[in-house]
Amino acid sequence: MVFRKTEILLCCSVLALFQANAATAQEMNWSVETGVGYETNIYHAPDHDYIDTALPSTRPGGIAVSPTEISSMFIPVDVSAGIKNKIYDNADFIAEIDFDTDLILSSEAEDAARTNVNLDVGVDYELIDWKFSKKKKDHIRKKRGNAYIGAFISTHDQIYVDRDTGVPKTTFTGNVDISDKYSFQSIGVKGDYERKVGKIRYLIGFTFEDLNYEKPLSGAEYDHEYQKLELGLRRKFYKSSDMKLIYAYSHRDYSDRHARDLATGTYSSANELLEYTYNTVKLSVGHKFKNGLKTNLDIKSVAREDGFEAYNDYSKLEYAIRVRYKYSDKTKIRAKLKKFDIDYDNAYNFEDVSRGEKESSGTDLSFKVVHNMNKNKSYYIELDLVDRKSTDDRYDYTNNMVLIGAKWEY
Repeated sequence: MVFRKTEILLCCSVLALFQANAATAQEMNWSVETGVGYETNIYHAPDHDYIDTALPSTRPGGIAVSPTEISSMFIPVDVSAGIKNKIYDNADFIAEIDFDTDLILSSEAEDAARTNVNLDVGVDYELIDWKFSKKKKDHIRKKRGNAYIGAFISTHDQIYVDRDTGVPKTTFTGNVDISDKYSFQSIGVKGDYERKVGKIRYLIGFTFEDLNYEKPLSGAEYDHEYQKLELGLRRKFYKSSDMKLIYAYSHRDYSDRHARDLATGTYSSANELLEYTYNTVKLSVGHKFKNGLKTNLDIKSVAREDGFEAYNDYSKLEYAIRVRYKYSDKTKIRAKLKKFDIDYDNAYNFEDVSRGEKESSGTDLSFKVVHNMNKNKSYYIELDLVDRKSTDDRYDYTNNMVLIGAKWEY
């Protein structure tokens, strides 16, 4: 894996920050997680042959495609470190860096690796109410919530590949390399506020991020601004049940990427710049049983709107069942079944008006067993099954992954 200069610079800057604060840090923590895994379809290639009629103006007859599913073993690596300094009685300065990547063990699959480096710095506040206690004949502090405000820097390194072959992506005409168009660096600010009033805990959060993508040799650059606002509440019922409801509004505003028009489904410099708006509602209901079993039912509804001619608008309904079982003091079992359906209001398969309107759905099943050897070391085995169905054959695939790993936390 060859790291980009921005990632090296970010790591060096963070190391300097940690060294400067290490002497005065009240708390320091770090963790390392790794293992060995196997993935059956690492590039998410479709599981059947199809006729690709995208770009009908340049290939009106379409192209017959026979995808190749490529499997590989891999070694995931996730390293993080953090510090916490007390700056007031109820406020802490927090800094954390996280690095994660996959070391792919097959030369055919090496371009599937993705590398992320994230740095967060901010201040965490504990919200306190002082109340007079007749029993103690003094004012006592009572925690009522938390607030956080901070900034972050991120880098994401990814090679854009052809799903059918795993080969770095090039343009259909001219064979121009555009494989770096999905890599980006970003900077932003975020905050959240959580306050308990009576039996209800209220939540509000925001994120603003400026994403700077690599400029491809051909085609639009994906630079854009991202904003997100979340409002929510959480209510506990007795000691065993709880409910959480969240509404999120988010917006992506692209500075160079143009929208698709409704008549042809294609990009054009004559069209307005692309803007996506998302309205999301999430509901989660959980119950904890006396035998160590906890279940959650999650329902999420997402509506996406294109600000130009509504091409690629969709409504998505997702529901999941999560189960966590405490087998013993050291062993926990987690399982999750998730299903979703996406209904596009105005989108065509292959962006070709002759191929009909697009629909897609998916099913994910995950299973994980974690065994804690002690407070610092744990081992786990994980299984993920992914099934995607789409009327656009390019995105119809299955992929399975099994992973055996270990994590050290100090």
